[in-house]
Amino acid sequence: MKSIFITGVDTDIGKTFVSIGLCLAAYNSGLKVGYFKPFQSGAYEIDAKLIAPDVDELKKYSNEIPACYSYLFKGEVSPHLASIIENVNVDINKVKNDFINFSKDKDFVVIEGAGGLYCPAVKNKLFSDVIKELNQEIIIVTTPSLGRINHTLMTIECAKLNNIKIKGLIINKMPKKMTLSEENFIKELNMYSDVKILGVIPKVENQFMQNVTKVFQNILFDIQ
Repeated sequence: MKSIFITGVDTDIGKTFVSIGLCLAAYNSGLKVGYFKPFQSGAYEIDAKLIAPDVDELKKYSNEIPACYSYLFKGEVSPHLASIIENVNVDINKVKNDFINFSKDKDFVVIEGAGGLYCPAVKNKLFSDVIKELNQEIIIVTTPSLGRINHTLMTIECAKLNNIKIKGLIINKMPKKMTLSEENFIKELNMYSDVKILGVIPKVENQFMQNVTKVFQNILFDIQ
């Protein structure tokens, strides 16, 4: 079984979109794929049932891809703060066991984090610690927005300092009509980092998946 952990340089960077894209690419390639979200914040209620938003987003594209989470919180805050607010005792061993059990019959599992590497996950543990507990390589999702060179290079250095292996970078939301800053984004990343750019996801209206399917297929082929 192969797996990959999707992290980002910030929140709202497109980690869920990338995770779903990789899941769909794997499914369309005939792999038994699963989506694992250790901690899901921002849950909402429908008919007295708590809904995990990222899992629900996956279902919009496919009901055939199994999904699993360990902890579900209502608060749109870090998992650690959400657990304090909701008085939930979070156990990292549960996360590890859930991942192991969920992965047993899968060829490929996409794991999605929250925030970035230094987002608080559980008491005394950041997401960088969770990644190491799960023994995962990461894909870093970034965007070409102003200031993101800094965020991206800092995330790369953070991973290296924590001995976390980086599979590569995915640049999300690249506009058709680029500013000078956006045009130079890839060039500057290559200048200051040796991390491979796995793919560039174009910015499309509402991020329609069918417009970028080929990109995700190429990325999946590259990381297999």
